[in-house]
Amino acid sequence: MSVRPITITEIFDASVADVWFALTNKTAFDKWYFDIEHFEAIPGFEFDFYGGSYLHHCKIIEVIPNKKISYTWVYPVYKGESVVTFELSELKDEFGPQTTLLLTHEGVESFPPDDENFSRDSFVAGWEEIIRIALKNYVENISSEKQEIN
Repeated sequence: MSVRPITITEIFDASVADVWFALTNKTAFDKWYFDIEHFEAIPGFEFDFYGGSYLHHCKIIEVIPNKKISYTWVYPVYKGESVVTFELSELKDEFGPQTTLLLTHEGVESFPPDDENFSRDSFVAGWEEIIRIALKNYVENISSEKQEIN
């Protein structure tokens, strides 16, 4: 029996370009995701960040501009490896641009099962807060943010 990945789908009242900007711009990350010292949306680029007291190490494995970005997600001092993928698609809406984001996190079952912070429920709760609250609030107000960054 295969383990099904974690998936979260959210619709944003924002353009694909604005959501992509939020997913691939280091300064944007600081506002909705994690504090990442340096980031480039290119395959092979590696980055680290702390989520709580856990060091995360990631390596970008796929980039399709304005459509998809995937990276590995490991904890250097723990066994296991997973892959996080963000996929974007444009929705047609007569009232303005909308974007569907599908987050897929595969492989969380490879992390230590005796630590509840690595449980499926913990990952689901974390991603729901990150995608449905932090990212949503950021991208739906991104026009003013982009002006500050540029």
